[in-house]
Amino acid sequence: MTREHELAHAFAGREAWAYEAAYREHGGVLYAAAWRLLRDDAEAQDCVHDVLLRMWRRGDAYRPERGALRAFLAVSVRNEALARLRSAKTHARIAPQLAIGEAESDVAAAVTDSEALRGAMTRLTQPQRTAIELAYFEHLTHAQIAERLGEPVGTVKSRISGALRRLREVFLPEGVHDAG
Repeated sequence: MTREHELAHAFAGREAWAYEAAYREHGGVLYAAAWRLLRDDAEAQDCVHDVLLRMWRRGDAYRPERGALRAFLAVSVRNEALARLRSAKTHARIAPQLAIGEAESDVAAAVTDSEALRGAMTRLTQPQRTAIELAYFEHLTHAQIAERLGEPVGTVKSRISGALRRLREVFLPEGVHDAG
């Protein structure tokens, strides 16, 4: 059994040493793939870290019979980097909808307050909260969320849209959200 074959099987078996070895052996390639898309050192490092952490949590994500571990990890990092880029574009598109005129600084200040955000999140239904957490905190695409939850993409989009409307109501002063 080759070293790569042994590593791939140990990785699939969620052996801790294999995750460390995979990072040591492939981390540079994974970082480079993330950096090429993200163009930010810290974001690229976070991207690689988050992918490996997600693989650890979801032990069934990789199967050696489906291909080389290095290729699988590189594709996973690329997909994560693309999801982060899409998420950043979505946030940039949504931000103007959340903050209108002078209320913008008030909303930004309120959203950055983690206590306020935690409180607002409790006002969402559990399905809305789950969809928002997966989209904005785990940076998953709508399709990835739908797959993880076993639900149609349209349902996921509706939940996120409803949650964003509710959060807008919570964070914007009375009457401001009606103007947009």
